[in-house]
Amino acid sequence: MIRSDRRLTLLYGIGDFVTLIASFAGVVLFHKDQSLSNQDYLYMVTLVFAWILLTSKNKVYLLHLHNGLKYRLKNHLKTHFELIAVLSMLYLLLGIPADYTKSQFMLFLLGYPVINMITNYLLFTIVRHLRLNGRNVRKALVVGAGRVGMHIETYFHQNPDFGYRIIGFLDDNPEDSDLQYQIIGRITDIDKVLKERKVDEVIIALPTHLDEKIQYVVDKVDYFGIRVRLVPDYFRLLGRNYKTTSFGDMPIINIREISLDQFRFASLKRICDVIFSVTALLMLAPLFLILAILIKWESAGPVFYCPIRLGQGGRQFKLYKFRSMYQNDAAVAGKASTTKDDPRVTRIGKFIRKYSLDELPQFINVLLGDMSVVGPRPHRIFLNEMMQREVDNYMIRHYLKPGITGWAQVNGWRGPTDTEEQRNNRTAHDLWYVENWTPLLDIKIIFLTVFSEKTHKTAF
Repeated sequence: MIRSDRRLTLLYGIGDFVTLIASFAGVVLFHKDQSLSNQDYLYMVTLVFAWILLTSKNKVYLLHLHNGLKYRLKNHLKTHFELIAVLSMLYLLLGIPADYTKSQFMLFLLGYPVINMITNYLLFTIVRHLRLNGRNVRKALVVGAGRVGMHIETYFHQNPDFGYRIIGFLDDNPEDSDLQYQIIGRITDIDKVLKERKVDEVIIALPTHLDEKIQYVVDKVDYFGIRVRLVPDYFRLLGRNYKTTSFGDMPIINIREISLDQFRFASLKRICDVIFSVTALLMLAPLFLILAILIKWESAGPVFYCPIRLGQGGRQFKLYKFRSMYQNDAAVAGKASTTKDDPRVTRIGKFIRKYSLDELPQFINVLLGDMSVVGPRPHRIFLNEMMQREVDNYMIRHYLKPGITGWAQVNGWRGPTDTEEQRNNRTAHDLWYVENWTPLLDIKIIFLTVFSEKTHKTAF
């Protein structure tokens, strides 16, 4: 860990431990109205060790100069929740610590996180102020003034509180760069620059095919014992949603890493799907019965129409819908899209399609695990094949389970896909959902599905 990082770790660590001890001692002294006993000191030491273990597990103090406030508070909040869970289990199941009332215990559990988060925010504000005034900063020399170098310069310019100060750029083609006024020499001048200027870190921003120049820079920087970082020139190819992992000691980059690839988020979404679908099926059972009677009364045929759709990973499944037509398209090879005032649609079918009631049986698909409540809408196999050929990145929407409703639908892109605009916009909204999923986004989409006019205006 670099010296400036160690200072930050020490600062934040002292702040955490002081607030931990002060919070515990304050609660005990307030209620006991006397000095701390030996048992109180034992509990205090135990708390300190518990905090050390949890912060080590969550790498709370594995700091870098550019760690932002959001990163720190998120890590701290996670650790506080885990501390509360551990202490609550000990107190409720084993009665540890003893001789403390529930009010004392709850006051500490709730008071310490609040005080600690406020303290961390104040410390972060102080550090930010110091950095903006030139203290606790790292002076960086960037080698390469092309696209990647420009990205680095913009990033640090927009985030001055991250503590980096670029002293200049080295590049062999200054006339081709938008940063030419910040270029202080060619790459071969690196010896001279490192001798004459105070440089804490060298950032290599050269294209990856210039491996000989990269090796030259690394060798020169190593000679001076200066830290070096390499920014690969493939971030534009990978986009922002990727994750680096490894196969043994071989580094691997997962392109298009999404939040639902993480087990905890996927489990949360699945649990919510099961609860939501069971609740919906139980509450909607009377409506299902009424709709089934009306469908059978108006026209001959089954209550349900069960076409084959493509789901997550391109797997086929049987989709459940209330039948809304006198004569439905083929379940597998169907190609006939529904049109406005389509003569195949029954009277009750027109009503249930307008308000998406024909989609309600898909809660059965959710319960079976073929679908989710929210996700990209499943398309017919024929339409899937057509859009795969005509729309860029279309099949990425199959990273997730299809949904009863989705981001495209609540933004008015449901119904026909006859025009290029319709196909592109529906796909763009589906891909945005894939890359930006959060539990709150799902709640928002469900709300808009019920109350937004955009969801129903294109239905027929």
